[in-house]
Amino acid sequence: MKTYKMEVNGEKFEGRVVEYDGINAKVEINGIVYKVKLEPEFGKDAERFERPKKVLTMPPSLSGKNLDSLRNPGIAQAPLPGVIVEVKVKEGDKVEKGDVLMILEAMKMESEIEAAIDGVVKKLAVKEGESVLEDQLLAEVEAIAEEKKDE
Repeated sequence: MKTYKMEVNGEKFEGRVVEYDGINAKVEINGIVYKVKLEPEFGKDAERFERPKKVLTMPPSLSGKNLDSLRNPGIAQAPLPGVIVEVKVKEGDKVEKGDVLMILEAMKMESEIEAAIDGVVKKLAVKEGESVLEDQLLAEVEAIAEEKKDE
């Protein structure tokens, strides 16, 4: 652990803290280990170190799926910051699940942004050459209502 300069009964020493639990410590001075109990300064509460409470967090979005895309699977978002190098569809085009909407270059790799549902491209929010941020809206695909076939 850490080495400290100490004064004990008017004499100065250099000591090394071997163990410390917030109140008790083992301190080595001149090769001899002493058990020391530390008290807070008069009039001050003892400093207590508590473990932070566990907080539930959402994992980082590496798949471009945040709450908006979970609520509406027709929303395509950027999985990483990058540049749109090619847009393969235009507004009004019919697409099927898995069709490539555009290509995003991020970290010297190209990623295909695919349609998550069958539908019609309702909105293109980016154009070729545009820089995008993680989770930025790229496109919206509106689901096509299934038509009933007469038999």
